[in-house]
Amino acid sequence: MVNNVDMTNVPLFYASQRVAYAQQNPEDQFCTLSVVDEIAFALENLCLDPSEIEQRIEQALGIVKGLNLKDRLLATLSGGEKQKIAIASMLAISPDVLVLDEPTSNLDPGATQHVFDTLHALRKHKDLTVIIIEHKVTQLLGINPKIFVVDAGKITTEMRLSEYLPKTAFSKEISQKISNQSEQAFLEASQLDVGINGHKILHNINFSIYPGEFIALMGPNGSGKSTLLQTLMGFHAPSQGKLQGFNRDLTKEKTSSLIKEIGFIFQNPDHQIFTQSVIDEAALTIKNLGLMNDQALDKVNKYLQMIGLYPRVEDHPQRLSFGEKRRLNLVAVILHDPKLLLIDEFLIGQDMRNAHQWMQWLKDYASKGHTILMANHHAQLTQFYCDRVIFIDSGSIVVDASVSSAFTRLEVLGYHPFLPHNQEVLTYA
Repeated sequence: MVNNVDMTNVPLFYASQRVAYAQQNPEDQFCTLSVVDEIAFALENLCLDPSEIEQRIEQALGIVKGLNLKDRLLATLSGGEKQKIAIASMLAISPDVLVLDEPTSNLDPGATQHVFDTLHALRKHKDLTVIIIEHKVTQLLGINPKIFVVDAGKITTEMRLSEYLPKTAFSKEISQKISNQSEQAFLEASQLDVGINGHKILHNINFSIYPGEFIALMGPNGSGKSTLLQTLMGFHAPSQGKLQGFNRDLTKEKTSSLIKEIGFIFQNPDHQIFTQSVIDEAALTIKNLGLMNDQALDKVNKYLQMIGLYPRVEDHPQRLSFGEKRRLNLVAVILHDPKLLLIDEFLIGQDMRNAHQWMQWLKDYASKGHTILMANHHAQLTQFYCDRVIFIDSGSIVVDASVSSAFTRLEVLGYHPFLPHNQEVLTYA
């Protein structure tokens, strides 16, 4: 029932005016090519006056801090920017109930808090009911919403968030590991500039990567994190500078020649799912590299058991949840033991229990001499598991240091939303 209307007996068109739903993967709900057209799409279907449509577009973009994106094409946006537009397109409808499926999974900490605070204000001033499916629950602590815990399809807990968090706390020591740079660097970027379609994104990038490092690549949405990872993988050729790695010049090397040394995980899991079954997807890379044999097949099955997908080996990957797809992506790129893992927001769609388990697994993988460069917004998990932070803003490296030194520097520079708040990481949500 929504405002005394039984929603099970009304047409979908009418229901969509009362209940708006922002999906977990923003690309799954996009219907147009540009930001303005996307937000206007539902409003035009409601036959609203053009002046009101323009007003609602401005208001919705203002709520998500996306006014600077108004003239952009959706295909040019980062994952976090796409998420802002998906939320804005639902807010513009002005529904009675707003359902958000992990609405901040791609957003940086500052944008996340802004969205939560704004939704809270809208709830009070516009009589809006907000239902959020979310793992970052401690950022909602100031609002103290009612929380429902769902397990195996049933609601197992109903209470206020302030009551729930103390019941789920656990302790974890902060990592004291310092990045080992005593060995020779195996990958070096020198004065890299990178542009896409005539738009300069990365400016004067300089860093070195060493064996055994677990590096967090952090920064605001749209700062260039994904572009940097894609450049290292050969998707974009630098317009200036040099990229040296694996004892050769990688500046203009093709992606196909880097597959053996580098594993890459996209921000959107659907962007690298190619086969018709879970087991074929897991084994795709090693098959393409000519490494498939009985021993490799045993390894595939072992990893699928580890990530809980062995009972679903014959299922199509698109039947998996977002988080399950992420784990399948990881298995597909690590079975041949690449020296370098480039991971773009792997923790999207993972609850905190899974997030801790996978961060520990990645830390163990790095301890065996592999190197991981992972874009993420989880400062708390970064301080527990990583040993170095590279922080990018507006296409330039602002900080490159050990974790503790990096967070100290970021605090001095005023990047407070990106600092760890220990209470968040000590909870399973």
